[in-house]
Amino acid sequence: MFLIVQLGGLLLAFYLISPSEVFVSQTGGGAGSADVLIYFAYLIVAALVMVVLFRKFRGQFLFKGIEAIVIISSSFYLFLIILSSFLPQYHSYVFAASFVGAIALVAAKNKWPRLRNFTAIVASVGVGLVLGIYFSFFASFVFMALVAAYDYVAVFITRHMLTLGRESVNRNLAFMVGTYDVEVVPRSYLKGKEAAAMQKELAGVKGAALKNLMKGGGIPIPSFSALGAGDLAIPLMLAVSAYTTYFSYFFSAILVASSCFGLVFSMYVSKRYRMALPAIPPLFSFASIGFGLYTLLTSPAQVSLYALLFAEGVVVLLIMIITAINQNRNGTGGRIAPRRPTSYRS
Repeated sequence: MFLIVQLGGLLLAFYLISPSEVFVSQTGGGAGSADVLIYFAYLIVAALVMVVLFRKFRGQFLFKGIEAIVIISSSFYLFLIILSSFLPQYHSYVFAASFVGAIALVAAKNKWPRLRNFTAIVASVGVGLVLGIYFSFFASFVFMALVAAYDYVAVFITRHMLTLGRESVNRNLAFMVGTYDVEVVPRSYLKGKEAAAMQKELAGVKGAALKNLMKGGGIPIPSFSALGAGDLAIPLMLAVSAYTTYFSYFFSAILVASSCFGLVFSMYVSKRYRMALPAIPPLFSFASIGFGLYTLLTSPAQVSLYALLFAEGVVVLLIMIITAINQNRNGTGGRIAPRRPTSYRS
């Protein structure tokens, strides 16, 4: 799903934005630092408001309304960009068609809840594409750095991002994509009480496959993996802005590949220490390393720049690993799990 957003959004940018439009974007300068700070402040305020609402209200109607607003506003621009490109002669009707398409997406998701992941993917492509076109690459890079710092604080310190994730999953809101699975972990990964509880629950398992895995020293555990829509959209924003700023397919491809490595790293650490991790910091870390690699290949003389970018990426990774180890050791790591986890027997 992460790759669908990155590659799908980037291919749309390659197809829809011509070199002449990139040249105009370069001369125009793109969004400034003030715009970045405004969007960042909006992100924080929106997250805090959602946390308060989740804690105060238990009904579904309000959150379905908020979800509808978010989906319509993000997917509308995606439909508008695509339809305007294919139907330029019907420009006056494109707005109406885009709005109808966005409403139809919300209606389909409400009718078929299984479309949550698909809806989140469409919305993420829309947000990433629009922000990538609007922001210059430097503005996008700064914005991602700010969001990475905020994501770290929101997950490891204030933990309100865990509340947002948990409620989004339990209410089936299209603010995240998620998958259910059963993973096998070494017995040493679990602490005493957790291992004892798992062994007690597994005592009645009749499946031959699970029994064979348990004999080998592993413990099968219901697993839920999730990524927020922002974790999908922000790396896409960075890759699209690299294209619209420098007209470089190679630079955008490096950033997408780097983000994929960042996601794999995040998934490994999350599984290893059995806790929810902020995804944006490792994504930003590897994007910074990718930026440094591109600078090294295209401008070898700028030693200080790519050395700084490499160092920045490594430092962020070390901070993530040290924090995960400490919180795992202290038993303070948070997790995002649905109220009804996957059953072993099902």
